[in-house]
Amino acid sequence: MASGVESTVSLEQGGAATIAESPHRLWLVRNFDLFKCLTDSELRTLADQSRVVRFERNDHICMSGVRHTHAYLVKEGNVRVVATNSQGKRLTLAILKPGELIGDIDLFGDRESTTVESAEAVDSASLLAVPVDILRTMVINKPELSLAVHKLIGDRRAEILNRMQDVLFLTVPERLARLILKLAKDYPGESKTGRRFVNLRLTHAEFADLIGSNREAVSATFGKWKAAGPVDTVKGFVVIKDEEALRTIAGN
Repeated sequence: MASGVESTVSLEQGGAATIAESPHRLWLVRNFDLFKCLTDSELRTLADQSRVVRFERNDHICMSGVRHTHAYLVKEGNVRVVATNSQGKRLTLAILKPGELIGDIDLFGDRESTTVESAEAVDSASLLAVPVDILRTMVINKPELSLAVHKLIGDRRAEILNRMQDVLFLTVPERLARLILKLAKDYPGESKTGRRFVNLRLTHAEFADLIGSNREAVSATFGKWKAAGPVDTVKGFVVIKDEEALRTIAGN
């Protein structure tokens, strides 16, 4: 099993971590909404220069403060963006779904920050690795692509700002309730009995990273809710038992 670092090295050396032949890569590139504005020639250039790489759960993909040769688009699976401060405290800023871009820092220059942002695989993930230089040139020369990339990044930053405001002003149960409602919308699942659930397996520690808390507080909250409350956990999935009660806790 290749780690994220090993995958990147193999990618740049043309090693075994790269998969998918050129025709398949062209099909992949065409199916990313971000590239809908590109011409056939531009799509072929991207396909010829790009590779698909795989990462396993918790593998490191990339981080800020390091000049990477490739940006990544999520093909399959999910990727978390994590901020870590100088004391080692972590906050998961976003969970990226298929079609989303990783590596905007390398596209638009360094951004000063007191935290380090890194990307990690939430589960098994396949990513399209695109050379930064090629993608940057296309962003500069193609206004439609530049607008699409900036919108994607802007929407993500707005979500991050909202999450940070929640950390500052809401209690742990309020933050957790809001997060579960959002995840149930972004990763929808429905049980045989018609109950909504979050179709994404996350540990209590991962929930804690998402709401700026600690595992103990999250576990205690889930324990109270499971006994007589709005949610339950079944085979690692969070099931919403009483959405109205959950919304009341969330303040919605």
